[in-house]
Amino acid sequence: MKQPHGTKSPQASLRLRARAQLLLTSLRVFMAVASFQDLCAGLCDLVNVPTPTLGEDALGRVGFHVVVRGATVNLVHCPHACPDHVFVLFEFGPVGQSGPDSFADLQALLDANFVLLQVNPPVFSRNPATGEAVLQYVFQLFDASPHDLHALIERGVQMVERWHADATDVDADVGQAALLTHNPPARDISQFA
Repeated sequence: MKQPHGTKSPQASLRLRARAQLLLTSLRVFMAVASFQDLCAGLCDLVNVPTPTLGEDALGRVGFHVVVRGATVNLVHCPHACPDHVFVLFEFGPVGQSGPDSFADLQALLDANFVLLQVNPPVFSRNPATGEAVLQYVFQLFDASPHDLHALIERGVQMVERWHADATDVDADVGQAALLTHNPPARDISQFA
């Protein structure tokens, strides 16, 4: 049956709405965001995970995390203290807490911070609650898109993967190195600068 001029069949309307939704989703990924919620939703679309419900914690922070290829990435927004920024935290894993490696690992983190000379450089730290090495980035909230954030996360995840690959190489070499020296090799994190 032919539809009257200016009306569409229900199937055509559904297809049109589906295309419009796809276009809006695509635009949301490439456009600068208006809120942390928009950034979260766009990133979750890109990494194909459900968008979490966001809410402030007791300290006024809003956050969520994603796991990309085994690397945990935390995103924290402090809307009252730093409304224009998002903190992106990459968990690298445990840093030596005792023994001969502990000082060398912490020194390597500090050395890496020294060579990161740029405006708003990323900073290596150690989470005192978990003992994990963490790389912290400050990300401009309103000047960026979920696509920009996803690109940053991909670079950070590659660093985490290299960190773990180096740890495996170091662990494999420690037995041989211990026979030759009292100071087993620490992870070389200069490559992350």
